[in-house]
Amino acid sequence: MALERIGIASLLGGLLLAGCLPAPPAAPESQAPLEIAGVLSGETILSGEVLLVDDVLVPAGSRMVFRAGTTVRVRSAEGTQIDPEYLSSLTELLVRGTLVVQGTEESPVRFLPLTSPSEGEPAWAGILLDRATESAVEGARIEGAETGILCIDSSPLLRGNRITGCRYGIIAQQKSSPRILDNRLEAGEGGIFCWRGSNPYLYGNRIAGNREEGVFVDASSRPWLDRNEVTGNAIGLALYPRDLPFDSTEVRGNGEDIRFLGGGGGAP
Repeated sequence: MALERIGIASLLGGLLLAGCLPAPPAAPESQAPLEIAGVLSGETILSGEVLLVDDVLVPAGSRMVFRAGTTVRVRSAEGTQIDPEYLSSLTELLVRGTLVVQGTEESPVRFLPLTSPSEGEPAWAGILLDRATESAVEGARIEGAETGILCIDSSPLLRGNRITGCRYGIIAQQKSSPRILDNRLEAGEGGIFCWRGSNPYLYGNRIAGNREEGVFVDASSRPWLDRNEVTGNAIGLALYPRDLPFDSTEVRGNGEDIRFLGGGGGAP
């Protein structure tokens, strides 16, 4: 009769204390980020947490994919790098094959410096596309780079990215014709640069709060500016071509909205 008066909860508690019932499973330890560096040949598909510990090269014929929601943290170079295979002395993601970044508004792919950059100094080189093919960078968040995305003789799709606090947002040079659509380029030194015979299509971008030019175009380039918003920059449009059309592009609230440049061709 005494046992009948013992509640179920009291009985289970006694059994657990006696070691008769198993303890709840421990929470899994957080997985360490995947570290990448060097030449990555073939197809590389990345997701989750990634640490770019040194320069990465995707050679011609190889492919790198970043799945939605991936966070890439970039370790700054400890010293001046002089490997001639690479383009910058800073840590870089250099693509000579194919790059596909599959971020979305809800689940972006983030490229962030591992440590905060020094005042006015970039923490890493950025994403460099050098004769890259069939590439697309969509839904990326890029911070603290020398150049958010550099296109050299490359014509990728660049859509829905947010590039913040980089020295240069997007550079198209050496006959690049990327489609630059619906990006936000903010709080850097300059927004979008068109150099050396490049003809990108700029549509629906918001270029704001840069310390120098919002859009720069040299004498050999002919971008198409279509329904962009260029506001709050030191100079909105800095143009060598005086007949460059900018259909419905809104240029307002800059220190100087449009500056026409002359002589020299404007090549860097």
